[in-house]
Amino acid sequence: MTEKAASDNPTSSRALTEWVAECARLTRPDRVEWCNGSEAERRRLTEEAVGSGVLIPLNHDKRPNCYLHRSNPNDVARTEDVTFVCTPMREGAGITNDW
Repeated sequence: MTEKAASDNPTSSRALTEWVAECARLTRPDRVEWCNGSEAERRRLTEEAVGSGVLIPLNHDKRPNCYLHRSNPNDVARTEDVTFVCTPMREGAGITNDW
């Protein structure tokens, strides 16, 4: 974890801090960001997502604070024949999924 990420750590849990550091070591992200759930954080992340085109603002007169988000077609299975559900029993996958 970077110096900044470690200093911004909002938890006193050593186990959590070590787990996040291990995940960061394995995945090598550009940054690690600890979320606090504040209104300021929500606004900042929303503005960042709108600015990058991830979120598209809807008509704020009709739908205040509503946004459109489309997943990337490469990120998700779009048809049942390529969707697999891992469950202990076949019945848990449901009738429209492969087990």
